[in-house]
Amino acid sequence: KLSQAQKKKAALAIPKESTPEPKPEPESNAKQIEAEKNALVESKARSLKEKATGVSFNAKLDDGLYLVGCGVRKKAIINVYAVAMYSSPTALEALAPFPSGKQKKEAQVALRNAARTFGPSSPTTSFVLEMTFKADGKTIAGAIAESVKPRQGGSGSDVKDLENLIVQGVAAKGGQATKGTIFRFDCTEEGVSVSVDGSAQGTVKSDGIGSALVDVFMDDKAVSPQLVDSCLDTWCGKDLFVAV
Repeated sequence: KLSQAQKKKAALAIPKESTPEPKPEPESNAKQIEAEKNALVESKARSLKEKATGVSFNAKLDDGLYLVGCGVRKKAIINVYAVAMYSSPTALEALAPFPSGKQKKEAQVALRNAARTFGPSSPTTSFVLEMTFKADGKTIAGAIAESVKPRQGGSGSDVKDLENLIVQGVAAKGGQATKGTIFRFDCTEEGVSVSVDGSAQGTVKSDGIGSALVDVFMDDKAVSPQLVDSCLDTWCGKDLFVAV
């Protein structure tokens, strides 16, 4: 018979089944994928100069949104303002499957849907407008409101509130949106926040108005076709997929 010490030695000599490595927690894995995606977008993001106006836009905003593209808003032969769209890596990823220069209509629809359907991975789409032609506050506010209203299914008072915030911001600088005046509109599920020359004016809290403002610049009747083209030219066909 084996002694107790021999039994213990024999037991230790028997190879044990290998214990599988614990799988990463889903939340931890999702954060890692998001970080890798952000790094990939960061490596490909670049500043752009709007051709018709010469206005340049930075590759990234302070809050982490990336430049999708830029264009110009024209009225007859006048370049009224240069405009840039900023959004999340998730929105940019919507353009990656489309070859550069092809399937433009489908790519536009994919970008529009990604930019206007606000969710955890893409909560905000922002538009930065820089005036290249002098206009008074009521004129520029009225023009933007006129574009939003038919695209917004809610109360007309919400659009009026948006108009008032723009007028209020321009009034604080003398009532004229002179060349170089910068408007920023942050569109979310909750509504639209407005700032003028970096000064926050407030937020219009209303379901649908954020998506409506995205549609002003991204739907099939977009006020700046050049912005749509720039977005597609900049990001279509870019490899933004992270291996899971």
